[in-house]
Amino acid sequence: MADKKQRLGRQDWINAGFRALTQKGPEGLRVEPVARELRSTKGSFYWHFKDLSALQDAMLHYWEDAATHRIIARLEKLPRGLPRLEALVQAVNMPHEAQGGAGAEAAIRAWGNSFAPAGDAVGRVDAARLAFLKECMADVGVDAPELPALFYAAHLGLEQLSVNTDIAPVQILTRLVEMVKQTIN
Repeated sequence: MADKKQRLGRQDWINAGFRALTQKGPEGLRVEPVARELRSTKGSFYWHFKDLSALQDAMLHYWEDAATHRIIARLEKLPRGLPRLEALVQAVNMPHEAQGGAGAEAAIRAWGNSFAPAGDAVGRVDAARLAFLKECMADVGVDAPELPALFYAAHLGLEQLSVNTDIAPVQILTRLVEMVKQTIN
């Protein structure tokens, strides 16, 4: 008896959209090539999304939620101060390969340069992440207004470098937290 092909869900299409964006840029984010990558049909796509714009919106919503809001909500349950800042470093791991891997965030940011909704999402994500990081830094007694932005810039740069190198962003960001600890002691 032949195995039935498993049905694709909405998240499968969103993940495939991220992979297409990461591997081929915005021009790779089209219904037919994404369907081909999934070994599916355009009909399956249209079962889940009205059009390509709906997939793009779903991708951006998913990225904002999973890569920012869910992380912040989880960390807000932790005690304020160093435990939260240390947990933040561990929480900012790379997207899974299912969503394009380490290059996904850079691809979304590049997409934001030519696609206004993506640019708006990047702006909202950056604002939320920086506000939370400023709060975390203030909670540990850091009174250097530029430090959260430097920390965030280091995270983004390290993430991009890790795509083609053996650089481990978590290890370097952990070292930055150690340096912050030294300044407050």
